[in-house]
Amino acid sequence: MARLARGLALLLALALAVGAAAPARADEWLLGRWELVRSPEGDKKDWLEFAPDGRMTSITPDGRRLGGQYAVTEREVQLNYKLGSQSILITLTYGPDKAQLYARSARTGYTAVYEKRP
Repeated sequence: MARLARGLALLLALALAVGAAAPARADEWLLGRWELVRSPEGDKKDWLEFAPDGRMTSITPDGRRLGGQYAVTEREVQLNYKLGSQSILITLTYGPDKAQLYARSARTGYTAVYEKRP
């Protein structure tokens, strides 16, 4: 009887541990580093890094970093950089396969493309 009780206690502990695991994030595909692979305007290569806590970092070719936050919607990734008391908002779009991020310039209409890197 004691063996059965221990077995049930172990099974219950395992079930609670599995149930307590965090659910997968809907935006897990975005996490990690993305590299600028095409810029019709001739921008230098840069990178975007997305963390699970909603923070992101833009990295320039010379290693400078600018932090911000991001939010993912059904069709867009919205970036919000804080510079002093000002916010800079940038909207990226993505396709159904989520393999590329697109940054369309409001000024020129050209679209830069980012791809995920390992």
